[in-house]
Amino acid sequence: MLIPLSGLFHLEQNVPLAIVIVVLASFLFASGATIQHLAIGGTVDAEAENPSMSLRQVLSLLRNPKWLLGLATVAVGAGMHIVGLALAPVTVVQPVGILAVPWSVLLAARIHHFRPTRMIWGAVAMTIIGIAGFTFFSARRAAPDTRLPETQIIVAALIVFAVGALLGLIGQRGPAAARCLMWASGGSFFYGLSSAMIKTLFELVRLPDFATRPLFWTVIGFLLVCYLVGGWMIQQGYANGPAEIVVGSMTTTDPIVAVGFGIIVLGEGVRLTAGDAVGMVTSGAVAIAGVVILSRFHPDAQARKGGLARQTPLSRT
Repeated sequence: MLIPLSGLFHLEQNVPLAIVIVVLASFLFASGATIQHLAIGGTVDAEAENPSMSLRQVLSLLRNPKWLLGLATVAVGAGMHIVGLALAPVTVVQPVGILAVPWSVLLAARIHHFRPTRMIWGAVAMTIIGIAGFTFFSARRAAPDTRLPETQIIVAALIVFAVGALLGLIGQRGPAAARCLMWASGGSFFYGLSSAMIKTLFELVRLPDFATRPLFWTVIGFLLVCYLVGGWMIQQGYANGPAEIVVGSMTTTDPIVAVGFGIIVLGEGVRLTAGDAVGMVTSGAVAIAGVVILSRFHPDAQARKGGLARQTPLSRT
């Protein structure tokens, strides 16, 4: 029996079931990312100095069955994650979702035949602990109401666009060792903003005259830009490095940007204390450091440091 869409928001809380669902969702997300990475490996020249894809190559992925399979897998995982959010508080669901990082490391190790080092697992642990802590400090005193300051929303969105674009520029022209992480981080800024824009839309549609408000249509425009540009940047990240670095960046940067927007712009942080703020900054820094360490000590990065011919994990089969 199908559950009506409206009923999804009134499901009875079931934390154990939600955890099981989100664990499966995190595995699907990691699997879909790995599949897309493998598909992109057949599209770009892995030996090129800068393997970033052209617009034509990105569009060609829409005809690639393997890439579409990865996209469908990610979509199913995203749908399961939404169901998990309907069954349990975000403070429970969000930390579980970051299990996609160790899943992606295990999948890459299985596919490409390398053994993750203690340093890699340490970086994964830092990322998980950091995001779990960040979620705890940001959610435990969430404000009951959300404000919609039109000017601040637009200005903040444009600032996020600018930061994401700057990271993408570094991904395009920066040092080879940083390109994957910078592309992925730029895309994650756009994806994080998309979550904040969806939250803003949810609040706007509660108003009786929402369709006549310029902010409503502006937010929809921002949302489309976030998905298009963010998706393009994430694919560039796959082209420039291993899937586990991209997944690590997405599961770290995305929630930090979304929560930061909610707290600073939408007024969701009015109840947070100075201790909460310190905890969020510290936890966020730990999570980001974990992703940076993962990008530095991944076998792909170590091969480049050793002066070997550039190779991606795709070539180590």
